[in-house]
Amino acid sequence: MKMSDLKWWHWTVATVVIAAAVRVATGGPLPFIGLLLTKPAAPAAPALPRPHHKALDGPSIRDAVQSPSIVVEHAQPELNRLTLEASVNNPGEPVALVDQSAVLIREIARALQAGVAEDSDAVMKVHVLVATQGTDRTGNHQAHLPLYALTFDSPDLFKLKPDQAKLATVLGLAKTVVFNGADAHDAMRKWCAVPANVAEAKALCHISDTSKGV
Repeated sequence: MKMSDLKWWHWTVATVVIAAAVRVATGGPLPFIGLLLTKPAAPAAPALPRPHHKALDGPSIRDAVQSPSIVVEHAQPELNRLTLEASVNNPGEPVALVDQSAVLIREIARALQAGVAEDSDAVMKVHVLVATQGTDRTGNHQAHLPLYALTFDSPDLFKLKPDQAKLATVLGLAKTVVFNGADAHDAMRKWCAVPANVAEAKALCHISDTSKGV
């Protein structure tokens, strides 16, 4: 057969055969098989929205959080953020003190899920200033000794199951932490030294470990 007698499909078959031979020789997949086996990635499922909530619907979060060991003292909506000032009892031991902070966040999440006056659809961040009672570095007793500021995404607090989540899981939802002093920083580091805590709050413990200036 002369070259001039070859049809277009002869050239097509020859091209495919040559390409396949090259792929096999170089260890690569066959071009047409690769196309058949390649499946487009499924799009990620969209995050579920937080429940609809109108402003001024429900009791004040200061009244909704009821616990003998924690108190929400001030609540202020600020555009898309809800800022809370709260205090926890100091058990006298660093790890237990940080656990008390987790109890606080858990009860805040519970109150938000039930509906509070200071919350609305606009609130996407919850900023919590955590303080305790204790003795400062000069030896003087303080009724409001600031520890740290924690920031949470409100959808995370709405997805939390307060009766089932571990305290370390609750605290591990924090996106940022700002320490008020070296004592608070040291307490968080000791809390993160507990293997069960760091396993549930890796990101928070990493932030704590790399924080400077305290």
